[in-house]
Amino acid sequence: DIAPIWCDITTKLRVGADVGNAAASVCLMRQLESIAAARQIHFSPSDRRRQRMIDLGVGLGLPTLVMILHVVVQGHRYDILQRVGCIATVYWSYPALFFVTIWPPFLLTLAAAYGALALRLFLARRYQFAKLLESSKS
Repeated sequence: DIAPIWCDITTKLRVGADVGNAAASVCLMRQLESIAAARQIHFSPSDRRRQRMIDLGVGLGLPTLVMILHVVVQGHRYDILQRVGCIATVYWSYPALFFVTIWPPFLLTLAAAYGALALRLFLARRYQFAKLLESSKS
C-alpha cells in the first residue's frame, strides 16, 4: 500500500458519492414536482431560502452524515482490489444496514415517487391544455 491516506480519503468519498447521487436525484425530482404542481406563483425570499436549506441538507448533509457513520460500521479501513483500487469495507450488521446501506435505495425510491407525481401532474396539465384548445376551437 503506497498511498494509505489517499485510500482513506477515496473510500469515504465513494461512500458519500453513493448517497450523494441518490440525494441529488431526490432534490431534482422534488423541484420538478414543485414546478409541475404550480401550487405557488410567487416565492418569497424566505421560501427560497427554506427550499435552499432543505436541498443543502439533503444533498450535502445526508452524504456527510453517512460518511461519518460509516466509521462506526467499517470492519477495517479499506480493501485494495487489483485493477479496481481502494474499496470501502462494511462489517455487515443491523447498524450497517441503517447507517450506510439503506440510504441509496431509500432515496432512489423517494426520487421515483416524486418523478411519478411530476409525470402525473404534467400529463394532467397537458390534458387540461388540450381541452382548452378544443373548447376555443384553436
